[in-house]
Amino acid sequence: MSGDHFTPDEALQEIGRVGRRVRHSSRGPGRAYLFVGLATMVYWPAIFLGGHPLPLIAGLGWVVLTVALCVYWARLRVHDRLMKRINGPVSVAYVMTMAVPFVVGVWLLPDRPAAGWTAAFAALSVLAGLPLVYGGLRVMRNR
Repeated sequence: MSGDHFTPDEALQEIGRVGRRVRHSSRGPGRAYLFVGLATMVYWPAIFLGGHPLPLIAGLGWVVLTVALCVYWARLRVHDRLMKRINGPVSVAYVMTMAVPFVVGVWLLPDRPAAGWTAAFAALSVLAGLPLVYGGLRVMRNR
């Protein structure tokens, strides 16, 4: 204890200030969820449907994004309860949905996909990013 003495009103104000700071700290992870979710929706079509330089650019971009996010998550200090509660389920759902376009792209997608295949693969790519978009929106709405 620092020896500070608060009146009850001052104590409530301090509790409110600390609560706002904790909620504010989850804004960054919410934005990160949104960004990676949207990047996922673009990544898979670029990898499997893009012309020659596009898969290379997308792959290098994904590596840079992954490293940046690892550094960012390692430097975070405070999360609110909602962030801690949804991180596990959102991460599991994301890994599961990310596997679908990978499996389809590697083993089922023809070398020259027709419009139907392209549309279906684009839909799977959107599905892959939805868990993080949902988690990001949920965290951002909690502010």
